[in-house]
Amino acid sequence: MFKNIFFTGLVSAALSIIACLVYSTGYFSIIVDFSEGASFVKIGSYCLATAMTATFVYFGVSKVFKKENAAEFVFNLIFALASLLSVFVVLNAQDPEFVNEEANLFLEYYKGFIMPMLFFPALGWMIAKPLFHKS
Repeated sequence: MFKNIFFTGLVSAALSIIACLVYSTGYFSIIVDFSEGASFVKIGSYCLATAMTATFVYFGVSKVFKKENAAEFVFNLIFALASLLSVFVVLNAQDPEFVNEEANLFLEYYKGFIMPMLFFPALGWMIAKPLFHKS
């Protein structure tokens, strides 16, 4: 069972990293390059850490709640709330200081750029879960 959960976490991390890279690359090419504050390493690390944390949370929740539907509901609720709470962490964080003049001009858009990516690991989990878990 843990093997399936672990592979779900790895695939969801990969999916969310790819989605974040596509999103940020598109954003960088169309609007402004925020790569100083949101480098590919930081984005990838966040996605990997979130997905792997979700792996262990899901495993723990599935041990506490024996009914699969109840465990799934509780886990999804926890993951959604964690993603939502991370939005408030970003909103309360200090604005980064950019060397890039163009990025400084668009500093008000930085947090709005970051916030959608906070939900990508949860979306990646929902996409990857049917690959490794029977319904």
